[in-house]
Amino acid sequence: MDPVSQLRSSLLPILQDLEQELRREHPNVITNIYDQRVGELTGWQGHDVGIECTFKNVAPEWPDNVALSVSLKHLHDTPSIHSADVVWGHPSGYVEASLLPASVEFSPDFLVKLIERMPELFAAFKQAVRRGRPVA
Repeated sequence: MDPVSQLRSSLLPILQDLEQELRREHPNVITNIYDQRVGELTGWQGHDVGIECTFKNVAPEWPDNVALSVSLKHLHDTPSIHSADVVWGHPSGYVEASLLPASVEFSPDFLVKLIERMPELFAAFKQAVRRGRPVA
C-alpha cells in the first residue's frame, strides 16, 4: 500500500470520530476534514490529511481557524512525513504542538509509531478549540 493510502486508512477514521466529538461539544465551530494533494506543480509532491476548526465572530487580530494535520512530501521520489502538528491560521501561524522536529523518511513502522502518539496532538487541538485563539 502506498504512503497516502496508509496515512488515510490510519488517520481518517480517528479524525471522523474527533469531528463528531467536536461538533457535539462546540456547535458554534465549523469543522472540516481534509484529504488533499499539495505541491503538485512543484518538487514538493505531497499530501495533507487533517481536520480544521473555523471560529465565527473572531476579532480581526486573531486567526479564525486552527488545524491538526499530517503532511507527506516527496511522494514521487523518497516519501517522507514532513509534519504532524496543530497550527493556527493567518495572521498567527502559531504552532500549538508538533510531533516531529524534522521530516522523517516514510515507513509503515514509523507511521504506526506516529499514530500511537496522535493523542498528544488531539489533546492540544481540543485545548486550542476550547480556548478559541492562540496562547497570548
